[in-house]
Amino acid sequence: MKPCLLALAGLLLSFPLLADADLVIEEPWIREAPPTASVLAAYMVINNHGDSAVEITAITSPDFDHTELHQTRVENGMARMVPVKRLEIPAAGTASLEPGGMHLMLFTPKQPLRAGDTVTLVILQHNGDPVTVKAPVLRKTGSMNHLHHHHE
Repeated sequence: MKPCLLALAGLLLSFPLLADADLVIEEPWIREAPPTASVLAAYMVINNHGDSAVEITAITSPDFDHTELHQTRVENGMARMVPVKRLEIPAAGTASLEPGGMHLMLFTPKQPLRAGDTVTLVILQHNGDPVTVKAPVLRKTGSMNHLHHHHE
């Protein structure tokens, strides 16, 4: 009788965790910057596996002083950064934070970061449920396009 009750208790305990896992974060990474840099940029793909829209109100990090979501907009040939207050992801939708598009600006790191370090990012939703991810600091140069050239 006892093992059965334990299994049931385990199921009940794990159920809320499954119910909350609507947001799935893929490929989080932070672009390596010089050790003296006071601003770094973070990128990721946020998938909403739920059946209702999710509103992200902020993405914070205990490893930085403060953060801001920005969208890169090109106006009259000039790229401008426009702050994003809220990021809505439709049901079964995806939001991509990527170089040249939307991205997370990380201001004033608590310590210098190098390639290979990891940074904690906390994605805050309008319903108060935080999703925590670990983002590696990577050394990536320019665009990834050079990987796709075929040599004749």
